[in-house]
Amino acid sequence: MKEKSPKNTNPKFNSEEKLELAQRIARQSEKFSRRTEAIGNGFFRILRWLSDSFDKILFNPRHSKFVAFALSGLIFLALNANDAGATATLKNSKELKDVNVSLVYNEEMYEISGYDEKVNIGVIGDYSDISMVSDVSDYSVELDLGGLTEGTHRVPYKAIGFSSRIKTYIEPATAEITIRKKETKTVQLSYDFINLDKLDPKYVLGEPEFESRDVSIKASKETLSNVAFVKALIDVSGQTEEFTTEAELVAYNQQGEKIESVDIIPKKAKVKVGVSSPHKTVPVRPIFEGEVPNNKAIKEVKMDHEAITIYAPQSVLDSIDEVVVPIPAASLTDDTKTVQNVSLPSGVRFGTVSKVNMEIKLGKGISKKFDKVPINWRYNVNGYKMSPVNKDDVYTSIEVFGTEENVKKFTVDNVWVYIDMRNVEVGDNQEGKLYIESSTPYLDIKSSKESIIFNVIE
Repeated sequence: MKEKSPKNTNPKFNSEEKLELAQRIARQSEKFSRRTEAIGNGFFRILRWLSDSFDKILFNPRHSKFVAFALSGLIFLALNANDAGATATLKNSKELKDVNVSLVYNEEMYEISGYDEKVNIGVIGDYSDISMVSDVSDYSVELDLGGLTEGTHRVPYKAIGFSSRIKTYIEPATAEITIRKKETKTVQLSYDFINLDKLDPKYVLGEPEFESRDVSIKASKETLSNVAFVKALIDVSGQTEEFTTEAELVAYNQQGEKIESVDIIPKKAKVKVGVSSPHKTVPVRPIFEGEVPNNKAIKEVKMDHEAITIYAPQSVLDSIDEVVVPIPAASLTDDTKTVQNVSLPSGVRFGTVSKVNMEIKLGKGISKKFDKVPINWRYNVNGYKMSPVNKDDVYTSIEVFGTEENVKKFTVDNVWVYIDMRNVEVGDNQEGKLYIESSTPYLDIKSSKESIIFNVIE
């Protein structure tokens, strides 16, 4: 049996084959070395070219502006990158405006001044935390004055109600507060009616009746010296009959400004107010001011309202006997129909008539003189005695102008010439103006004397 020769036996080379193989390897190595050297030389030539070109550009005076511009651009981009980062940070911040400030102190003993009632708060934190900060009413700012006594102190504001993960910055950060000790003083109440525009003008308010007019006010000595009066503000809106209410009490300074830092004890006052509706019906009388042109006079006047009911305090009603409607006589050249506004006398709150339709008829005017018309004294409220300096001044003459029909109706008994004594004082040689009233309508009456001189005896 024959033996098998091994399958992977290396072939044997003779000496010639070995020499040829070594030469071929040497040639390939030399070729690779030359190629590698050529690549390296080319790379270094490119680097030297770039370096030389950069030096020529950078250090050439002609290119200095370009180089400066390029550097500025790089710096600008760098700064903008920093700002962009800062902006990204501010997206997690927020400002709360007008946050209420509360004080922690002994309100009964001390008065505090010098702090802001509202401040602004800046909050910084993660986006998820800041997004939850919304309603200002959920937060407050506190000034803790515990342990402080009278004097001036610098106290920091403290934010209340925020998460511990949120940083807060308060503007302003501190308050320079002044602490003063309170004192007590007793004053008498005055009053004001409020909401008078909501009270029906037909009604009149009586004098308020308080359970007590004395109230105590408590504040620092400096504040108390500025209190001019304390008023009860009585709300009268919609009242039609006697009512009782509790009125808010407010302290004011001399300029009528509220003083908020005063404690008023009690804070409200019980008061009773009477409500009435006094009224009176009086005639409406047209008064013609000036002269009717073309020698004409008023013959008659027809009105759709001959009387008016007026509402006012009784003292005002007692002084009113009529409501006059003034008409410029110079505008009347012929028979006229007109509408006139009714102006209420001073103190009258309401009248049942606001306009009057009139039909005015004219006629030819005539004049007539009357002598020995007596001069009287009226409204002698002080009970003085009067005597004219000139004895002839007990009488005057008057001239009456009107239509023939109206002048015929006139007699001296229809006229009252008088001096108003309400403002007269005791003394000699006083001058009094003469006034004329007549019960005959539509006449122009003039006195020959405008005034007289008289003596007043008490």
